[in-house]
Amino acid sequence: MTTKPFNHYRALICLVALAAVAACSASTSHIADLKVAKDQAFATETTTFAPTDTIYAQADAANLAGPVTLQWHITAVNVTGQPANSPIPALDKSYDLPSDGSSTYSLSPPTAGWPAGTYRIEVDMMDNGQQRDKKTADITVSGS
Repeated sequence: MTTKPFNHYRALICLVALAAVAACSASTSHIADLKVAKDQAFATETTTFAPTDTIYAQADAANLAGPVTLQWHITAVNVTGQPANSPIPALDKSYDLPSDGSSTYSLSPPTAGWPAGTYRIEVDMMDNGQQRDKKTADITVSGS
């Protein structure tokens, strides 16, 4: 009776293939999507707003291994009456997510309306004090 010798190369190829499959299925926590709209339902996404519009943004967090914090910021990139690239810390907000899900950030217009120009909405995914992901969206407020 003859037996075939164990083929070490075949075993190595199988192990490498298994490792590749495992690496493809394991992914890291991330912000899957960032949407901006004029309505809470996000029925019509847009990046152009009137001075009196409420601005809604939504970020979807995916593949969370544990809780994370989504931190929202807005910057006046090129806005009438503001220095270029001025953060607006009074509008910063943070939301904790215990698992995969969405966070919504809404910005009501000031009494006099949004000054015309370009703004940047930023959402940072924080995990134990470390930034895991970041997404931005530029929006424009047209003049009155």
